[in-house]
Amino acid sequence: MTVLAVAAEPDLDLPANVRVRRPWRSACLAALAVWSTSVVVHLAVSALAWLTYRGNGPAPGLWSIALSWNGWDAGHYVRIAESGYHLGPGFPAFFPLYPMLIQVLDPVLPGSGVVSALVVAHAAAFGALAVLYRLADYEFGPRVAQRTAWYLAAFPMGFFLFLGYNESLFLLLMVGALYAGRRGHWWLAGALGALSSATRLFGVLLIAPLAVEYLRQVGWRPSRLRPDVLGLALVPLGVAGYSLYCLVEFGNPLQFSVAQDQWGRRYTFPGGAWLISVRQAAGHGPLDKATLGAVLEAGTILIAVVLLILCVKGPFKFRPDQRYLVAQAGITLVMLMSTEVGGRSMQSSARYAMEAVAIFLVLARMGANQMADRAILMTGAALQAVFLVVFMAGAFLVA
Repeated sequence: MTVLAVAAEPDLDLPANVRVRRPWRSACLAALAVWSTSVVVHLAVSALAWLTYRGNGPAPGLWSIALSWNGWDAGHYVRIAESGYHLGPGFPAFFPLYPMLIQVLDPVLPGSGVVSALVVAHAAAFGALAVLYRLADYEFGPRVAQRTAWYLAAFPMGFFLFLGYNESLFLLLMVGALYAGRRGHWWLAGALGALSSATRLFGVLLIAPLAVEYLRQVGWRPSRLRPDVLGLALVPLGVAGYSLYCLVEFGNPLQFSVAQDQWGRRYTFPGGAWLISVRQAAGHGPLDKATLGAVLEAGTILIAVVLLILCVKGPFKFRPDQRYLVAQAGITLVMLMSTEVGGRSMQSSARYAMEAVAIFLVLARMGANQMADRAILMTGAALQAVFLVVFMAGAFLVA
């Protein structure tokens, strides 16, 4: 039944050049609907979250709610924006573009850097939803694009797009680079890739899926390379620029890597961190925080891997010209399955899984079946509300 439901959508598998394109206006309207709904839901959940507090004190004010949205790493970004990187040995691990934007907006916005961080995050979230819609529309049509945007916002860790984190900014730049490359705008793709690698170290990995798409467009013949291939060389410039800053400020161009050691980050063989996470889940009681955290990280990545497999096998598989999406998601998931942070293997991997764009596209194709669509939205929204309350309570589980 699912296969038949998917096949019933007339524009799902038609080539992009024969479908009627929807303008950016449609993408922005769709993004506005998703963004505004998400904001209302997050405000409602946050306003009611104080009911879990068992103390006898007064209910928190709206400012307390805003501060609770800027816990953990969000507070580090604000401190960097306000005081620079000389706050401790671990702070250079946070890449500079997001705190730079906070610093730019802080003088013109009321309140502290917390307000600027939230404004940047929300603006980037709106942009990410719009660009993701355009990418999905270009590949699979408007109905898949609509579901893709909603599924991203309803992802259990989707609330991180609207907090004082750099998730939405990185997603905006990454998806923008992929979309620009897909449309053949290689200098723009490289520039957006450079900004993404100035936002997070893993942004440099964009060069691989962009190279896959570039070679496909020129026919996989190196002899047919054009001058715009140099656009790909722009992607690492964000890391290179930050490395130069670290050399000047700290005397070590790899200070950001040294700073990662302060947070316990290390890399294993591919998949090694995932196996460690499974062992950690088995080493405690079923409701122990360490167990729940490990199950959350390992389980999310396992589901993402299954969805990625569906991108290449079965009724929902992508066309051969969409391999760049599979490459981007595959590289992302392999890196997440090979990264340990602190005492918990694959910490934060559940939210980083949002960067594997292909999993939302294949989910959106599955969502052509009404039962699947409702199940995906209800499950994601319910889990997200729970995890948002857990995050606001300062629990390490979803930090």
